[in-house]
Amino acid sequence: MTDYDVRLDGVTKRFGDVVAVDDVSIDIEEGKFLTLLGPSGCGKTTLLRCIDGFETPTEGDVYIRGERVNDVPPFERDTSMVFQSYALFPHMTVGENVAFGLQMQGLPEERSATRVGADGDARATASDGGTTAARRSGVRGALSRLVSRTGSEEIEARVAEVLELVELPGFQDRDISELSGGQQQRVALARALVTEPTVLLLDEPLGALDLKLRKNMQVELKNLQEELGTTFVYVTHDQEEALTMSDEIAVMNDGHLEQLGSATEIYEEPETEFVADFIGETNLVRGHYAETNDGAVVERDGLEFRVPSEPEASGEVSFAVRPEKIRLGPEAGGLDNEFEAEVVDEIYKGNFGKFEVRLDNGQLLTVDMQITDRGDYLSTGRTVTVGWTTDNVVVLTK
Repeated sequence: MTDYDVRLDGVTKRFGDVVAVDDVSIDIEEGKFLTLLGPSGCGKTTLLRCIDGFETPTEGDVYIRGERVNDVPPFERDTSMVFQSYALFPHMTVGENVAFGLQMQGLPEERSATRVGADGDARATASDGGTTAARRSGVRGALSRLVSRTGSEEIEARVAEVLELVELPGFQDRDISELSGGQQQRVALARALVTEPTVLLLDEPLGALDLKLRKNMQVELKNLQEELGTTFVYVTHDQEEALTMSDEIAVMNDGHLEQLGSATEIYEEPETEFVADFIGETNLVRGHYAETNDGAVVERDGLEFRVPSEPEASGEVSFAVRPEKIRLGPEAGGLDNEFEAEVVDEIYKGNFGKFEVRLDNGQLLTVDMQITDRGDYLSTGRTVTVGWTTDNVVVLTK
């Protein structure tokens, strides 16, 4: 029987007349790295907040380790959050920041009318029936006690261990202001991991880093997740980031779940035009689908493109073929789809060229070509043969 750390069952979230998340169901297996991927405003962060408890679903249910948690407050859920802004305490050292969640867990219930999440977000509770002012006072009291406390040997040992894990050994006494952006990101990650949550939620945590550091951190985060075996749910709008890190990717658009699958499935076998167009680059050609004695074709403005047979296809459809799947020149000869085309634009990138070519019917295609020998580069205005196989074509019916 499959163990799921997170289950989303028909989750819908409305803000007035706006539907931010629309009937989303996802099962996340124990120890997996799932990425919620989509453009800004697609609902991915709202869905993440429903898992952590910052938002309550309007409809549907959220389960963590089989327990329905719709009405469970954030601090009682076995989750931790890493934010894009890191949300570190500037008046605390690295060690105090990382120890925060452990020390809050160690505060006796009767000493505080509040609980504070491991991600550093203080959340008041009304278990004693007190007023809002009393609860806020409880938060201030808890934080004051935290600042004045010295960590136990057990906490100090755990802090040292997790800092070693994120490659910041010996940083316990550093001030936050002394750290680089990448180091602050590691501290935020350490603070979230130190309480050993069942699920770690990450809301675009690499967005503030420069490109080179972000790429390095992608690999390090994935390696760390595999080493710990903790379930990660990660939000990003960066397709390359999602493809690099994820066991599964949930592509979202306008509140809907467009497709759920592995990186290979999402890239090579998109189910909708949106997924095909959003993930990487692709050529989308729309036309009329028909079955012939020689196989399936899509007809567009006098040209027939051979495509895989698709039982659900009829009438107007589209097909997708990636730029790197198209061949130029002699390599294109004899392929299932072979056409003459004119090079109308080119971008030289050193190791490869990106070309825009125009077929006889006016259809424009983008083609990526590896440049292996000097003199292989194509200039605009040149007529070339282009071709691709049906194996590299995906017929899209929605």
